[in-house]
This record gives sequence, C-alpha cells and structure tokens, in this order.
Amino acid sequence: MVRFRLNIPVCGFAIFVGLGSQIEAATATLHPTADATLFEASPDNNLGDSGSFMAGLRPKGGRSRALMLFNFPTGVPANATITAATLSLSVVRTPSGQANSSFELHKMLQSWGQEGNKSSSGGGAPASVGEVTWNSRSSSLTPWSTPGGLAGTDFASSSSAAQFVAGNGTYTFSSANLLTDVQSWYANPSQNFGWMLLSAAEGTSRSIRRFGSHEDALNAPTLTIQYTVVPEPSTGIFLLSLSAFGGTLLWRRYRSGVLPRP
Repeated sequence: MVRFRLNIPVCGFAIFVGLGSQIEAATATLHPTADATLFEASPDNNLGDSGSFMAGLRPKGGRSRALMLFNFPTGVPANATITAATLSLSVVRTPSGQANSSFELHKMLQSWGQEGNKSSSGGGAPASVGEVTWNSRSSSLTPWSTPGGLAGTDFASSSSAAQFVAGNGTYTFSSANLLTDVQSWYANPSQNFGWMLLSAAEGTSRSIRRFGSHEDALNAPTLTIQYTVVPEPSTGIFLLSLSAFGGTLLWRRYRSGVLPRP
C-alpha cells in the first residue's frame, strides 16, 4: 500500500530535477560597434573611419587615446550568466625605435558621440557635429571634462585590465575587473559606454601603437564572452504538478474502493 502511494509523485520530482539541471555553456564573439582615436595633435579632428585606431605618444609629439564600444546583449541570450570575458587587440603598426609599455583599458563613465567617418591615416579631418574628438565627446555639443578625457570623471581612474605591448601581434586582456565591466553592461545596457585604451607611458615618445579597428575584418578587436544558460523550469514544474495530481487522484480512487487493493 505504501509503495503504491509514493511511486508517482517521486517520479514527477525526478523529472523536474532532471530538466532543471541541464545548464548550457556557450561562447559569443563580439566586435566593436564603434571605435575611434582621440588625437591631441589635432584636437578638433575626428579619426573614426579607418582600418586602425591609435594609443600612445607619437614621435612628433601629441598623445592619442582610443575608444571602443561593444553593444550588449547582442549575441548573448537574455537569461544568460556571463562567466568569463577576454578582449584581444592586434597591433598592426609599430614605430621604429619603439618604446614598449603596458596598455590599459579604462571603463568609460560618460557617453561619447559618433565614432565619425574621418580617416585616421592622415590625422583625420575637422569633426562634423556629434563626432568624437580629443576636445569633445560630441563635437560642437558636449566637451570632455578636460581635453582627452578626465580620469575619475570621464573614465575610471583605475584600469580594468592591462597588457604589456611590444611589436606587432595580438594581445589579450583579461581580469576580474574586465569581467565585472562586461557583466555590468549586460545587466545595465544604458550604462555601457565602452572602454578607453591608453598607454601607461603615453608621455614617452614612440609609445604609440596602431591597433586594428572594426573596419579591419582580419584584425578587428574581439571580445570573447563565455556564459551559461539555465532553461526555464516551467516544463518541469508542469510535469511535477501533473504527476502529483495523478498520484493523488489514484490514491483517492484506491481508498474509495474503485481500484482493487494490491
């Protein structure tokens, strides 16, 4: 009698647990939706449409800093848990007699305007309204707190990740802080303003590097995200409820004498 009473509800519970434990792991690869160079030597020029962007100090003087923006949740489902993230950047041009240095990613705290359509190959061109420049995060509309951006106001003072960069090649940035940035942007897309890339030795001549931009299909920045997805438990709950209901119904029929005793 006891055996008959328990069999069906326990079976329903086993179905529920089995469905709920099927966690799916996956990887998404994202490229920037916008990237641009802030160029101190031409502070009102936009440098947004080219196969590369720059960061560091050029031989003739003038610092440069780069901006990158990755849209979320593009490529990642709404019920995902992001577990890891890495950013790969490719150096495509290094000056002769280069000064090697660490390059840092800093989380942007302020939005910036359009990446623009001015080529960076020759120092760009005067910005159109709304395009980002060294002097302005949105040309003719909103200046930076200080030209080039102010640490602690326009971008985070502490770096999210850093990597030592020498000659041409691909370099990977990863850290717990970088993962936290990505997780926060995924959870709050309205606060996603991307990263600034700068050289820790941007006051040193020839620390400048050119990195492949999103216009360069072979060398574009690549943000690789690992995440897990837990399926919605509604199916398991339904089966559990149905099985429990069936067990109760059969037990009542057994008690009433409709079903024969085992």
